[in-house]
Amino acid sequence: LAIGGGLQWEKSKMKHKVRCQFKKGCSPKGLREDDYIRRDVQDEITTAFCDKTDTDGMFGIVFGAAGTGKSNVLRHICKERHNQSKSSRKFSRKFSRKSSSKPSGVLYVELGSDARFAHKIADTCGIPLEPSIFEVAITKIFPSWKRHLTLPLDDEITALAQVFSVIEEGGLLYKENEGNRVPVLIIDGADIVAKNNPKLFDGLLEWAKKCANEDSVLIVMGSSDGHVLRYVTKQACKSRAAPFIEVTDFPKFDDLKQLFDAHKVPRDIAEYLFNKITGGRLTDIYKAIRLYNKLVAVKPPTLKKEEILEKIKDAFESEMKQALNKAMDDPSNVLQLEIAAAVIDRNLRHGVKHPLSVHELALELVQHGVVASVGAVMDAAERFVDNNILRYNVNQELVAHSKMAGNVLEDLVTSSGIQQRRCWQQACYKRWWYWLRGNEHHSKCRLAGV
Repeated sequence: LAIGGGLQWEKSKMKHKVRCQFKKGCSPKGLREDDYIRRDVQDEITTAFCDKTDTDGMFGIVFGAAGTGKSNVLRHICKERHNQSKSSRKFSRKFSRKSSSKPSGVLYVELGSDARFAHKIADTCGIPLEPSIFEVAITKIFPSWKRHLTLPLDDEITALAQVFSVIEEGGLLYKENEGNRVPVLIIDGADIVAKNNPKLFDGLLEWAKKCANEDSVLIVMGSSDGHVLRYVTKQACKSRAAPFIEVTDFPKFDDLKQLFDAHKVPRDIAEYLFNKITGGRLTDIYKAIRLYNKLVAVKPPTLKKEEILEKIKDAFESEMKQALNKAMDDPSNVLQLEIAAAVIDRNLRHGVKHPLSVHELALELVQHGVVASVGAVMDAAERFVDNNILRYNVNQELVAHSKMAGNVLEDLVTSSGIQQRRCWQQACYKRWWYWLRGNEHHSKCRLAGV
């Protein structure tokens, strides 16, 4: 019996482990006590994905620029539900055996730059990958009595398929035991997989679709750039992705007043930092606050308020210019300068925002005398994206990555003189167009005998 039913019992045991792990949840690392959690985004994500009884054949994508606080929100959702589940289990054991504890139903895994994605997901979901001491002893008598999952080290796609086949069965078992609620698996850093290993990401998308079709697990992917959205829109799974939740910068200073007050930053300085340097980007605000407190704490105080703000601005500009130099090997690269000028025109000047897609950008460059294929424009823009100068929004349009990135780009465009050339070309184009329309009008009048 042990030999014959070993493999079947192995899979059954592992899916029970996955069910228990979904019920307990997990407490992700990387959260600090003083981290500012965006409650509005947290409520939106929780309402959209947690405690659902049906996936509607969809999987989720949480998208936002690096530094908007997206990963902290995802971690906090998982940690909060894990703590709630833990406290309810303690209450259930202490006061009433019949009362059921509140399950977490959410697991969080963060994928890094290393290649062992399947092993990370298996470890988060409670799937044993190494034999226990008891298993080592018993397999000497019954070789088929195996209680762990052996993953191939040289084939990550096969390993991912083995892991998700167990997760799928464990999700169905959790759903059966927990009031028909679908468990959620949050995979943060999915853009790293999409960028470094597109074939593996295609496999991840296929499993996301399969789990959504069978209502076993709702997979939510966290992404910091446009790679995930680009692959999703290219694949046939675009209709399966739920409405994207985009985590944007804070739009107003009042939304951050509590954060500045907690770090004892005066209001006038906080407003200057928000309006002139950081914008609503959360990581930039933290960096500016730390730098301000460091300069203020110097004893004896030798810097005036204006000098402190100037030093903070110089520090941000210096860092952004280094990233810009890295993105542009040749400062006189006409194609990249034209891309920067087009993005600045559409997003920052005159207070009117009309972002450009890559195809629209290629057409606009032709109007300004720069003939380049869509692929060449995409490669040039990708250099800006990789160095956090530009980013793709939820509609796959190019926008400035942050407020300081926009300021540095505007300085580059102004100093290169390319903006004056674009204005001159636009004026010539308008004159030619009016002349053409005037000749057309006179020709119609002559034909009509007027």
